[in-house]
Amino acid sequence: MVKIMIFIDGTWLYANMPKLAQLRGRPDFHIDYGLLPKTLAKAVAEQLRIANPDLVRTHLFGSIAHNYDGADEEAVRRRRDFYNMLREEFHYEIEVFPVNYHGRRLRPDDRDPDDHFEPREKCVDIALATSILFYAAMPHAYDIAIAVVGDRDFIPVFQAARRLGKRIAIASIRGCCAAEYSDPEDSTRVRDMDIIWLDDCIDKLELRYEPQQLICESPFHAGDRRVWTTFRPRKGQRFYCDACRRTFHEQQGIPEETASDHTLSYSPQFSAGPGPELIQEQVVGSIKSIKREKGYGFIAASDGNDYFFHLSELEDGLAWETLEENTEVQFEVKAKPSGGRAGAAARVSLVRRPQVSEANTSPFEPEEA
Repeated sequence: MVKIMIFIDGTWLYANMPKLAQLRGRPDFHIDYGLLPKTLAKAVAEQLRIANPDLVRTHLFGSIAHNYDGADEEAVRRRRDFYNMLREEFHYEIEVFPVNYHGRRLRPDDRDPDDHFEPREKCVDIALATSILFYAAMPHAYDIAIAVVGDRDFIPVFQAARRLGKRIAIASIRGCCAAEYSDPEDSTRVRDMDIIWLDDCIDKLELRYEPQQLICESPFHAGDRRVWTTFRPRKGQRFYCDACRRTFHEQQGIPEETASDHTLSYSPQFSAGPGPELIQEQVVGSIKSIKREKGYGFIAASDGNDYFFHLSELEDGLAWETLEENTEVQFEVKAKPSGGRAGAAARVSLVRRPQVSEANTSPFEPEEA
C-alpha cells in the first residue's frame, strides 16, 4: 500500500488565505482542515492512479506571537485554540514556534506609522524541511510527501527527498507560489506529478457551517435550551448560546462584536479584538469563593495569588451547580495577577491524585517498628 504523509507550512497558508477568499468571492471563507488531508491525498491518488492510499499523518508547522501588546491577547488565544483543535479533532502533528513582537501590536495597521518593525519568524521552514528529510530517511515512513507550500526555500529539500527515493507532490495557490514549483518542465526537478492547485479544490475544501440544534449548558439560560446554531463544539467542549455568551463577554469587558463568533474556535482567523491568552502554566489551588448567581468565582492558588474563573471554564468533572468552596482544583493561567487584581484561570478541573494501594509500599520506606 502506498503511504502518504502531508507537510503544511501553516504560516504561509494563513498569510495567503485572503487569496483563496477572493477567489471564492467570500471574505469569510475558511478551509475545512478535516477535509484538507483527504482532498490532497485523493488528488495525488487520481494523478498516479493509486487505489486506497494510506494517509499516514498530517504535519502542520506554524508560529505563535510572543512578547506582544496585551490588546492582542484574544487573537493569540484564538490561534492557540486553533492549533489545539487540529490536534484534538483531526490528529494533526503540530510544531509551533514563538515570534517575538517586542511589546508591539500584531497587525502593522495597529502600530505607529513610523514603526517599521518586521517580526522575524524562525524555525518554521527549517522544521518542515527537517521533518520531510527525517521521515524520508526512515524506512517505510512514507512513499509520497505532499507539501503545502509556496516559498522557493524548500527546493533543496524536495530534491534531496527525491534522491532518497521518495515522490514529492506540491500543493499551492496560484499567484502565491514560487515559479519553480509551477514550471511545466520542472527544470529544478522538485516534484513527481502535476502541481495541485488549492484554487481548483476550493469547493471541496470550504468549511460550511450547517445549522444544527444544540443544548445550551449555561445554568442562567432563559427559555428552551435547545437552540439552532452553526457552532461546532470541540470534543468535550460545553455549548453556550449566543445570548449566554454575550452576557459572559459583557461581564469580561469583551467587545460585543466577538461575543457570538463561535466559528473562530474552529477557523484560524486570529485578528479579532482584545481578550485573554492562555499561558501554558499549570497551577493548583482551592475554590476560595463562588458567586453562584453571577456565574463566577475565585481560586486561592498555591503560588499565593487569587484567580478569577467563569463557569464556562469548568472542565468535565466539575459541575457549576454542585461546585463547593475549598474544592481542590488545577487550572491554566489565562492572565497573570497585576496591579493588586486577581489573575484569570482557564480549563479548571479537579486535582487528579494518583491512587496508591496500601500493598504498593515503596521498598525504600522503612517498616514501622
